[in-house]
Amino acid sequence: MSQSPILDLTQEPIRSYVYAKTNIGGWFFDAVLHTNHSSTLTITSHPVQLGSTLSDNAYLQPRRLSLSIGMTDVAQSFIPGQFDNGSSRSVQAYEVLKQLQELRIPVQVYTRLGLYKNMLVETLTAQEDHTTVHSLKATVDLKEVLVATVTVVKISANPAVTNSSNKGTRQPQQVPDSILKQAGNLLNGIGL
Repeated sequence: MSQSPILDLTQEPIRSYVYAKTNIGGWFFDAVLHTNHSSTLTITSHPVQLGSTLSDNAYLQPRRLSLSIGMTDVAQSFIPGQFDNGSSRSVQAYEVLKQLQELRIPVQVYTRLGLYKNMLVETLTAQEDHTTVHSLKATVDLKEVLVATVTVVKISANPAVTNSSNKGTRQPQQVPDSILKQAGNLLNGIGL
């Protein structure tokens, strides 16, 4: 395969369609048979007294997307030149999907319901039987890669502890015995 599976989405003619038609990283397939969108919010749960639970946080899990796509060897590509480098368009489409998975480079996926950024091909499944001799029917499962933002904090070059200062000469002082101690010594002295 001479064409890289990573496409420049800013170049024509891809740029004209990338936000208008369902695609995976700028690759437009003949048919998208169905799409499953999954977004899950995890709500924390901590048991407290008397069997109650306390929820103090909620966070989104990585989004998931499953596309069932179809390709035929008899149609022309939506974008001229896509899927033209292999023995057939259907085999070339499968090779592109396989390379996207192997390269592990996040791609953007556009569907009618929204734009998904930082998606990796997690699972690629292709059905091969007598009905797909000159076509491809595949399921592409994608998972979002959550990207954290890092804040850089400047740390002072000055030491956190200040220099010690001279506190002078210290002289211990004798502490007199308490009245109870003196009474106890007196009673011990007389034999009680």
